[in-house]
Amino acid sequence: MLGEVLLGGVRLAHALAAALWVGGTLVFAVLPIGSGTSSVVQWYRQALRAGIGIFVVSGALLAVERLGSAPLPPTYFALLLVKIALGIWMFALARRIGLAPRGGAGWTAQWGRAEVRVIALGVAVYALAIALRSIYESAIRT
Repeated sequence: MLGEVLLGGVRLAHALAAALWVGGTLVFAVLPIGSGTSSVVQWYRQALRAGIGIFVVSGALLAVERLGSAPLPPTYFALLLVKIALGIWMFALARRIGLAPRGGAGWTAQWGRAEVRVIALGVAVYALAIALRSIYESAIRT
């Protein structure tokens, strides 16, 4: 019973950290927040740093729990590695959130914004999480 409650807490922490990443970054991409030195940007960067720690620790715990609970197909491991790689890329991009975008015009300028790339990667990570859950649930049913 206690183990299930703790696992539920880890899942909640992981989901909230993911929501901070994608949802909070969406705010930065849509609203004119201001320069990279504003107090809002600085607060958000601090929240991201804490979120990264929570995201990494909870993700590792959830991966270990799943990997140890059922025999999983090679597809699961491949998708998990892609998800981890995208997460690392997101962490690297997070350092640039709220800073001036890279050069370019039009679509290139938008894609140069760290916020836009983090959102795109976040959506991909969410999609991979759904696929992983589906593969996992299929594996435990058989």
